[in-house]
Amino acid sequence: MNRNTKEKEELPKFCDYFCKYAAFTDPNSIGGCRRELAVWCKKASKYNNKNNKCIAK
Repeated sequence: MNRNTKEKEELPKFCDYFCKYAAFTDPNSIGGCRRELAVWCKKASKYNNKNNKCIAK
């Protein structure tokens, strides 16, 4: 098994804060009351909607 395959298996199917690559959004980017609607993916370097399919796979 190569490294990429192992890494893909460790990623969750859906985007949430249990992922080791997830970070809270900047409250100024989408508003403090909506900060939990989007997840900053450190691996993909972009935002994903919370509970959407993982974009880092």
